[in-house]
Amino acid sequence: MGNRLQRIAVYLTTLLLAACVQWSSMGVHLPPPAPPPPPTPSYMQDIGEVPLDDHARAQKEAFVYPVSFGTTRKPTVAGGTAFSNQRDATLHYGTVSVNVPTNHRTGSLGSWLGTVTNLDPELTVRDIRLARSEAEFLARASAELATVTGPENNYILVFIHGYNNSFTDAALRAAQLGVDLGVPSNNMFLFSWAANSDTLKYTHDEATIDASEVHLRAFLNTVSRVASGRKIHIIAHSMGNRALLRVIAASVANAPDERQTRFGQIILAAADVDRDVFAQNAQNYLRVADRTTIYLSPYDYAVEASSLVHKYPRVGRGEKPQVTIPGIDSVVSKIKVDFPAHAYFAETRPILTDVKNLILRNQPAREGNGWQKVDDYWVVSDK
Repeated sequence: MGNRLQRIAVYLTTLLLAACVQWSSMGVHLPPPAPPPPPTPSYMQDIGEVPLDDHARAQKEAFVYPVSFGTTRKPTVAGGTAFSNQRDATLHYGTVSVNVPTNHRTGSLGSWLGTVTNLDPELTVRDIRLARSEAEFLARASAELATVTGPENNYILVFIHGYNNSFTDAALRAAQLGVDLGVPSNNMFLFSWAANSDTLKYTHDEATIDASEVHLRAFLNTVSRVASGRKIHIIAHSMGNRALLRVIAASVANAPDERQTRFGQIILAAADVDRDVFAQNAQNYLRVADRTTIYLSPYDYAVEASSLVHKYPRVGRGEKPQVTIPGIDSVVSKIKVDFPAHAYFAETRPILTDVKNLILRNQPAREGNGWQKVDDYWVVSDK
């Protein structure tokens, strides 16, 4: 009986092999598995300058713009529905929703008079949703990110504010930047350290930005997990540059290249950073970013005051760059804006257009009236 079963098994195997040979000779083959889809490009390719949207003409209705945040401020109300200027030992996560009114003007936070006349209404905070934990924030922020369909939404933008900013000030500026740069809803992030909204407490803010370094590092690590492969771009303003400079330097010093978070564009706006300290550390940006750009101005009175206080030049002010780092672009803005001329990076169309094109194309937008190449840096002025 056993021999008979063995003979049947051999016979069936022979038939199967013969069938395979016959199918092969007839050119019948199983199709190979489909290749995986190509990765979504991080930057737009082979297109010209991308313009800003003109909200004043195009926007028909008011809308709400969400900004995800991490903050070191102490909550003033149970549940984290408002934040003070006092430091907390805990990094709080959440989302702040900002009302963007009809007739919002590009580069503007609005004004009381603009609200009355409806020509340039104020942006306002609608509400704050505090996450109960980092894990909840991760889950919520990841789920709410715009679906990636191309380079126009394959990124996150992080804003780090400067001194003399309340939480509300920082949230409104982050939202204005997000709206004017066309950052997809839920892809705008804010790190708000416990700055005072008081110019006389400048030295207090200096102490606090030093203490905020560890929290900024933690926040950027969290954002990298939320991003899930999307590009992470950063705009650091004023004193916020000090913490970013040290976080990047520590990352390069302590982690091998393959473990460092890779950034897209790093924008250093009106940097309140000592010239020599920057020169000693700026090379680190080249290790972690696709491109780094410095914006400075000879009319920035806030950074000029810092230079007088510290007796040495600051990176964010001058007729020309305070320091030249090969591989890092410098743009001198000679566009005149309202005193103290410290927010020109967010208020002027040429610079906003330049930043938008860096984010979307990894290419600047520095052609046309007002732009001029001088030696190894750029100057932009009123037309």
